[in-house]
Amino acid sequence: MLLLTLVAGIVSSVSANDSTLRSEGQVAQHAKAAWEQGTIDLALDILNQGLQDHPHALTLHQLRGDMLATSRHTEAALQSYDTVLAQLPAALNVRWAKWSVLVRSGQVEEAVTELQRIAGIDPRNPLIFLRLARELRKLDRLEDAFEAYKNAVALGPDMLNWRLALARARFDILDYEGAERDVQFVLERVTPGSPLELSARNLLSLFFGSTERGRRFAPVMTPDANPTQLKDWSMIRAEGYRLFEAGRFQEAEPVYRELLRLNPMDPLANQHLSLILMGLGRCKEALAFSQPAAEFDPTDEEHTTTAFRMGQCLVELGRWEEAYMQFKTLYNATLEFEKSTREVQLPSGTRILNKAMLTQWLDKVRSHVPEFAKEVEAEAEAAAAAAKREAEATPAPPEVELAAKAIEHLKPQNTLDAAASLVGRDADFAWFRFVIPAQRVMRDDSPTGAHDYIPLDPSISFPDSQQDIYLVFGLVTASYDEVPLAARCFKEQAELAGTHTAVAQDRLIMSTNDQSGYFVLQRPSSGWTPGLYRCGLFAGEETSAYTQVDEVRFRIIETSRPS
Repeated sequence: MLLLTLVAGIVSSVSANDSTLRSEGQVAQHAKAAWEQGTIDLALDILNQGLQDHPHALTLHQLRGDMLATSRHTEAALQSYDTVLAQLPAALNVRWAKWSVLVRSGQVEEAVTELQRIAGIDPRNPLIFLRLARELRKLDRLEDAFEAYKNAVALGPDMLNWRLALARARFDILDYEGAERDVQFVLERVTPGSPLELSARNLLSLFFGSTERGRRFAPVMTPDANPTQLKDWSMIRAEGYRLFEAGRFQEAEPVYRELLRLNPMDPLANQHLSLILMGLGRCKEALAFSQPAAEFDPTDEEHTTTAFRMGQCLVELGRWEEAYMQFKTLYNATLEFEKSTREVQLPSGTRILNKAMLTQWLDKVRSHVPEFAKEVEAEAEAAAAAAKREAEATPAPPEVELAAKAIEHLKPQNTLDAAASLVGRDADFAWFRFVIPAQRVMRDDSPTGAHDYIPLDPSISFPDSQQDIYLVFGLVTASYDEVPLAARCFKEQAELAGTHTAVAQDRLIMSTNDQSGYFVLQRPSSGWTPGLYRCGLFAGEETSAYTQVDEVRFRIIETSRPS
């Protein structure tokens, strides 16, 4: 009852003094006062009345959008922002406010489009491109994300962890050479033994490993295969394999050619067609479908058979130097395989090439190219001798040193280890659905008792006069228990140099079923210094690379001082 009396008193006061609410500034002031007192309906009434008197007052339209955004009127808020942007398309504060509403309401595609417009208005801000790249990756727009990362790195060439994200983006669009080149660029400049070096080497091992080939890699079907092709390919594949196994090469050839027409990226079909053509005595055609010997697997019987038959074909065609290199590669690979599996029990039935047979073929080919064979063997002997000398010149580290290195890997990681991978990571299974830096925050209580925290004046750029900065977030799912969360923020350049002292940090505990919250980054005692800031977000009692689940960036810009 007391609240109703108070509201009625305010309404009477507004009506009685309606004649004083003539200017745009006065309307905004009174509406804000009502809004801050929690009477959102009254605040909107004041604004609507003011807009009747001042229909082109863009400040009032923007304020109306802010108010509607905090009261679950998403579409109406967007309309108000669009009204302002129609007249002031370069108004960054309005565009960030609109982007925030789109993100919180789950309109991902529209939010990305708005981010692209912001990047066009503020093209010198690298953090926009970093955020844009991450959002584009969520939509599987990997080529666009790569361009965004490239722009960010161009604006921040000294940020080596960003270049690692660029390398991962290249890898995902199958630019393997470029990805390796970017990682090597980082390794040439990073401090030996630093967390960033570990991140770079881990990424390099991923590139050369066998577990991943990049997100655009299609292991079997061509990317543009249609359902009809898929159906036809799957229906005739078994028949082709049956003919191949039976040695009916004449019948199998047209089936395998059709398989490759439907799916040029089918590696098994290429390999089988090569063997089929060799079996038909058409070596010249077969070589076009054969796999290089350097890429074969010594434990794969089909691979070794194909590589061996390819060598025989080269002999038949009189291509002696290529034949010698083929058999030499097979021989060296067989020796290396025997050496590496000397004390390993191989699975029953494992078949490998016969060294004696390879030696016979090498001797046969050597007689045709003796000088070439001598050069190849001399180069191999020289390389082996150089490797031996280098090994002898490098003393083995003492056991104490080896033990210390082993223990070092067991120590807790610096948070930067995870940061380098998080920059280029996809947020498919992230904790946070969004994290929005803002100057203020407001709580919206729904009739069901749930509450939502709304960022006000969102941005990723703040003046050095800014007091506290709020990181307003929404979780992917409601908290299942009382979960501790933390944020630790560093000057990013200082963090890359190895500093461990956070500029600002905050902790909170999410209550059960909560899905929204915020961190408060209090202004440092010495004030905010201009530069780029990275905040690691952590779930759990400890803050380390093992508990970091996301990150967010913002920048502080120097406020121009009057002369």
